[in-house]
Amino acid sequence: MPALAPQVTIDDIARAAGVHPGTVSRALRGVTGKVSPEKRAEIERIANELGYQPNVLAASLRTRQTNMAAIVVPDLANPLFGPIVQGLENALRDQQMLCLVVQTPADPSKRRELVVALANRHVSGLLILSAESDDPMLEIAKLRNLPTVLVNRGTGDRQFSSVVSDDAESVRLVLEHLHDLGHRSIGHVAGPGTSSTGRARRDAFIRMTRDLGLKNCPVVEASSFTRPAGREAAGKLLKGSRRPSAVFAANDLIALGVLDQARAMGLSVPRDLSLVGHNDMPLVDLIDPPLTTVRVAVDQMSAQAAALFLEHVSRPNQAPSTRVLMPELIVRASTAARSVG
Repeated sequence: MPALAPQVTIDDIARAAGVHPGTVSRALRGVTGKVSPEKRAEIERIANELGYQPNVLAASLRTRQTNMAAIVVPDLANPLFGPIVQGLENALRDQQMLCLVVQTPADPSKRRELVVALANRHVSGLLILSAESDDPMLEIAKLRNLPTVLVNRGTGDRQFSSVVSDDAESVRLVLEHLHDLGHRSIGHVAGPGTSSTGRARRDAFIRMTRDLGLKNCPVVEASSFTRPAGREAAGKLLKGSRRPSAVFAANDLIALGVLDQARAMGLSVPRDLSLVGHNDMPLVDLIDPPLTTVRVAVDQMSAQAAALFLEHVSRPNQAPSTRVLMPELIVRASTAARSVG
């Protein structure tokens, strides 16, 4: 194999430019007032001609910053998170920030160890798509003063900046749609109570069905935001003689589990059971029947979370803020007027 070309150093550029290495360093780092514009332009030209690449590792040791954002994802298999991560990565790369994507460990002690390891590697900060209540990841992020933005989840205590979808508006859109279709018995398969989205959608559902005067609106909590957990929860929700005529699932994967259980019980969607999901994850328009769901503004969420993250990196003492995005109901074939037969 051919030998690798030796890496060009600041000393090489200094010799070519006839200046001190410190002058080259100041010119390439953009230090103002030390190098004339003409000399800076000459040094930059020589650096480009020689193929100079900055030593990122050395710079990170010197500044204790790597220009690397850690994106923490709860479940890499969940189709919702792919577009969010892609949007974050595109926005941050445009600002010369690389991204490291890691999956959240289930064990709380390992979650703590994960953030410690990321902090020890001098990541610039965290974008967490998986924060839970009393999450040890947030505890360590606070202790280590890591710039942190929560994406699609919040904590409610405003200790961290977050970009979230308006869950109360999501529930309002769903209940308005189902109520207009004549449904008066609406069930909810809620997300885990440890997640902010699970709690927020459940609480809004209970409050709004009460305000509408609806009596038979049972709630069953799924153990996770997954298809198997949705099926298990639906087994409890759909049993008995007072089965609801419509179900709102806390996310699309849970909705797929509800659909599985409905079919196993011989129920037809939407003839016997109208079904609504949440998130509008990729491909739910291709299932049979195509899923009515709440669309989260993923592109806006990624762009605003990336911008907020960069603000916190550049100004570590900036006060936390919350940005709330409006969802949209996407009506497809899994909902229909309540059967009176």
